Amino acid sequence: MTIPAEPAPAADDPRHGDQRREAPWPGGDDPGPRAHSRPAGPEHEPADGRAAPDCPASDEPPWIGQGLRIDAPAEFIAAVPALLGFVPHRSLVACLLREVPDRPGSVFLGALARHDLDAHGCGVWVRSAGHLAALCAHEDAVGVLVLIVDDRAGAPRAGRPGARAARHRDLVGVLGGALRAEGVELADAWAVREIAAEAPWWDLLEPGSVGRQRDPSASPIALAQVLDGRPIRASRAEMTVLLEVDPDSREAVAAVLDEVCAAARERYRQAVCRCDPTSYSRAALDLVLRRVAEVGSDDGIEPVDLAEVAVALRDSTVRDAMFALALGDRAAPAEVLWSLLCRSLTGSDRAEAATLLGYSAYVNGDGPFAGVALEAALEADPRHGIAELLDTALRTGMPPSEVRKLGLSGRTRAAGLGVEIAIGPAR
Repeated sequence: MTIPAEPAPAADDPRHGDQRREAPWPGGDDPGPRAHSRPAGPEHEPADGRAAPDCPASDEPPWIGQGLRIDAPAEFIAAVPALLGFVPHRSLVACLLREVPDRPGSVFLGALARHDLDAHGCGVWVRSAGHLAALCAHEDAVGVLVLIVDDRAGAPRAGRPGARAARHRDLVGVLGGALRAEGVELADAWAVREIAAEAPWWDLLEPGSVGRQRDPSASPIALAQVLDGRPIRASRAEMTVLLEVDPDSREAVAAVLDEVCAAARERYRQAVCRCDPTSYSRAALDLVLRRVAEVGSDDGIEPVDLAEVAVALRDSTVRDAMFALALGDRAAPAEVLWSLLCRSLTGSDRAEAATLLGYSAYVNGDGPFAGVALEAALEADPRHGIAELLDTALRTGMPPSEVRKLGLSGRTRAAGLGVEIAIGPAR
C-alpha cells in the first residue's frame, strides 16, 4: 500500500514539516548522526549496532509551502538522500508519517531514522523496533515507511525471492510487530540494492510489486535542499573523514600546547592578583573571536593559533559563549575553526571543539553531520556533559528550535564579559 505524503504545512508545533531533522535511530542502538526527527542524520555505520543519528535537522524545511508530494515508491526512494542529508548504504531507513492538522486522511513525512543493517544479534533489532515504536508514539505518527538499502540483495525474479529476501522479511516483520503494538501501521516497505536512477526497487509487503527508481538528483526535495544550501553527501563516511585527527597537525599543535598553556596560566594568575579574574576570560574570548574572523584570510591559522584557541576554550565561560556564534553570520567560519581544532587535538580539547561543531550543525539543520560531530566528541570524552545532552536531544528527535536556547544562553555569557555577539532570527 502506498500512502500519499506531503511535507507538513506550517504549524504551531515546530516539529511539523521537519523533514531534515536528523533523528538517530531512537534509543541509541546505533551510535551515529541523526535521524533527527526529520533532520535526522548518518553514515558512520557503527560496529556496535547503535542507532546512528542519521536524520536531517530542521524545523521548517525549504520545501514547505511548495506543494511537493511523494505518492509513489520511486519518488520516496529518490527523496531519501535529501531527507537524510547523505546517501545511505547497507541501511534500514524508517520514515514516520503524521497526519496533517485539519486535513483528515492526509499525511506528511516526519522523522527519519537510519539503522546499520550489519548490527549483530536478534536482540538489537527487537530493541530498535521497540525504540522506533516509542518514537512513533511520541511523534503521534500514524504510519511508517521502510526502505532497506542493501547492495547484497537481489530483486525477486519469476516468482522466486531474491538474495537476502528472508532476512529482510524478518526485519520488516519485527518492526511491523512492534509498530502494531503501538497502534501504528507499517504503511509500506521496499528494498533496493542502491539508490540510483533506473535502479530497481521491490516491495517487501506485496511480492511482485517492482519498479524503477527516479533520479535522486532530480527529486524536488533534493533541489529544495540544494537551493537552501544544505549538502547531500555521498555517504556518512564522507562526514566522518572531515573530523579525523590529522597526525601532522596534531603533532604541530602538541609541540606548542604546553607553552601556550603555561602562558595562559600566568595571565590568569596576574588577573587574580589584580582582583579581576574576569579580565582573563574577556581576553580569551576576544582571542577566539579574532581567530574566527581570520578564517579564510591570507595569513592562515598556525598551530600556535589553534593551541591558543584550545586553551581559551578550557574556560567554561568562553566555551559557553561560543555556542552563540552558531546563531549568527559567523557560524560558517566558526565551524571551519572548530573542524581544524577537531583534526588537531585529542581528549577533552577535541571534545570541546567537536561539541561546538555538532551544536552548530544541529541548530542550523544539518542533523546527520551534527550526529557525527557529537559522536566524535563523546569518543574523545565520554563524560562530556553538553555533548551527552545534545546527543540525547538529537536521538530523541528534539527540533533545532529547542536547542537554540543554548546559543542564546551563550550570548548572555558573552554579554556578561562585555562582548556582544550578534545573532540572527530563528530559521
